[in-house]
Amino acid sequence: MELRVQLKICEVCGCLWYRSQLELKVYCDHCFDRLKEFPPPARNRRLRGRPKKVSLTTVWAVASVAGGIQ
Repeated sequence: MELRVQLKICEVCGCLWYRSQLELKVYCDHCFDRLKEFPPPARNRRLRGRPKKVSLTTVWAVASVAGGIQ
């Protein structure tokens, strides 16, 4: 049986640890257990930056449905 591992650096404490190639964890086991206690990030938070550009075809389609284009 062959087991492939990667040498990784924990993004919290900086320690070196081995990770199986099939895993996607970025924290060592100790930091992973500590970070489980935090609540998950809010998903309904608005993104910063420029608002989405409304295409002109969408504006014309809405106006024609509403009867605004003669």
